[in-house]
Amino acid sequence: MADPLPLILLAGAPLLQGGSAPPAEVPAFAGLPEQDFLSYTILVRADPAGEGLSGSCAYRVRAAEPLTAVRLHALDGPEWRVSFHDEAGRPLPARRVPGGLLLELPEPVPAGREVGFHAVFSGRPVDGLYREDNRYGRPVVFTDHFSSRARGWLPCEDHPSDRAAFDLWILHPAGSAAVGSGRWEDGAEPPVTPACGCPSADPEPGWEVSHGRTVSDLPTYQLAFAVGPYARAEEGGDPRLVPHYLWRRDLARARRGLGDHAAWMERMEQTFGPYAYAKYCVVQVPTRWGGMENAGNTWVMESLFDGRDGGAGTLAHEFAHMWFGDAVGYAEWWEAWLSEGFASYFGPWLHAATGGPPLERELERARRTWLASAAGRRLPIRWRSFRTSDDFFSSSSVNTYQKGAWVLHMLRGEVGDGAFFAGIRAWYRSNLGRAVTTAELRAAMEQAAGRDLGWFFEQWLDRPGCPELSWKWLPDGCELRQVQDGPPYRFWIRLAWTGADGARAERRYRVEEATTRLPLPAGYRAPVVDPRVELLYRRG
Repeated sequence: MADPLPLILLAGAPLLQGGSAPPAEVPAFAGLPEQDFLSYTILVRADPAGEGLSGSCAYRVRAAEPLTAVRLHALDGPEWRVSFHDEAGRPLPARRVPGGLLLELPEPVPAGREVGFHAVFSGRPVDGLYREDNRYGRPVVFTDHFSSRARGWLPCEDHPSDRAAFDLWILHPAGSAAVGSGRWEDGAEPPVTPACGCPSADPEPGWEVSHGRTVSDLPTYQLAFAVGPYARAEEGGDPRLVPHYLWRRDLARARRGLGDHAAWMERMEQTFGPYAYAKYCVVQVPTRWGGMENAGNTWVMESLFDGRDGGAGTLAHEFAHMWFGDAVGYAEWWEAWLSEGFASYFGPWLHAATGGPPLERELERARRTWLASAAGRRLPIRWRSFRTSDDFFSSSSVNTYQKGAWVLHMLRGEVGDGAFFAGIRAWYRSNLGRAVTTAELRAAMEQAAGRDLGWFFEQWLDRPGCPELSWKWLPDGCELRQVQDGPPYRFWIRLAWTGADGARAERRYRVEEATTRLPLPAGYRAPVVDPRVELLYRRG
């Protein structure tokens, strides 16, 4: 188990004393399978020019097994106050436990039944919800939940396997703009305030209400909202593309990168299946990431549009995430390659289709990055001894991103284009709205290819490194040797050469042994290994 998170101190609800209930914990980076969060109704009062914020959340949870308490991921902070109440407004006791909170229920909830409760919060969030100045000195309030930072302000099940509906109400000063998850409406009628001491949803003079309701369930890391001095940038080409939320001084330069989303939407839907969300837009925020694939609302770093291509490569990567990682998610952190590996492959695939660099060039770059890394030698993609969820996007990110993309590229080469795209299309459509593991992908690919592929996924996902190759050129061929530690890999490798007649030729060979002889015609010259960039390998 990973190191436990700090404990939170609640205000407004009694805390149970030690020894009054059986010991419990909230695993910091594991799912909580005994409960299923169905919905969060969130009300936040957010003033970018103010200090702190306040709000409430109404929860619906289904018991997967009999429950006497609900476990919540939650961080502790001296200036962040949270209290809990039942649906009648009566305080609910919460107990600090390793990893989060244990919310004691007034009576047991049988398996299959639902329970509702409320949280009220105020102060300075610990993490995940920020008030910062943008690059032009204007204040912004924004969430940045990746990879597991929603717990820094919103007690929740903060794990990618748990997906829920979100109803999001944002009170913000008139003149500011708000954007967030779901089908978005500005100037919304405020909701009825729950009878639990929650802040009023009625806007005061000079305040407005914006509202979003999700049409597809999301994990908490994809919940997003921002309030700031936004201008709007039309892109068009598809009714689901709503005007982007950008800083006014960046509108002109942003147009270099914006303009391909409609073409990307058409290509992704035709190739894989329907877009899962009510809208799509790009939003500038002072994020720590280059881009963040919040479902239907991609957050991008403020300087993204400053480069020559206006950030088009990053935008394609994040848009591919709407299908892979968002609409079909991953059920465990060590399966994050199903998100980032897919976006790192199909992002460049999309970008190449609209004038970006060829896919092979991006794969060459990814291979160089991965080969230069220590994690590429030391760790597999599906690494289970991680300390925090961020490890998959920092210390071992070259496996999650670059090697993950290469796994897909080599899978495509293994089964052929027809089976590759048919398998991914079937996997996407059958798992839309779910969080899955590689097992579901493997089953779909085996069905499409008509053969077992377990060996392929095991050698590329669960084994560190890659084939380490040395070759000896002979008069009539090449002696290829695998010199890495451990058993030989199975793969295809292509050689190209110039024949005795001066014509260029090439051939693909199957390799399964530690030493393999690759025949070549007499008189060949100028041989090239892997001319089409098809294999992840290292020179031994």
